[in-house]
Amino acid sequence: MEQSASPDIVAFLQEVEKWIGDELDLSLIKEGDRVLVRTRNTSYLLHMTGTHSARLVTDRPDRPGGNAKIKGCAFGHSRMIKPGHLFCGGSMEFTLEQSRQTFLTSPIQAIQWISTSPSVPKTT
Repeated sequence: MEQSASPDIVAFLQEVEKWIGDELDLSLIKEGDRVLVRTRNTSYLLHMTGTHSARLVTDRPDRPGGNAKIKGCAFGHSRMIKPGHLFCGGSMEFTLEQSRQTFLTSPIQAIQWISTSPSVPKTT
């Protein structure tokens, strides 16, 4: 019996109209790029130091910051994550390098990518 490939959770959420916004594939990000992630509660500015690493700065003193590994985006309050992608409606998951603590943001409302390469899309 042939086993079918597991469905892409993003495609599933789009079909059931639970998906809002596009996604950003972190593999497209280059060192030196900036990514602004605005959630319901906080704005996170990611100064990219690698494909999945960044110096993270927030607009609130009570939020974590510093060198971080961006894991991807989680769906709602579940632990189901799409690694290497950020998308509106999902919660960004990141781990601070110094403390090794992992954090999950409130849902992303907007993502802006400021690329050092002129031919890449600027926003999602």
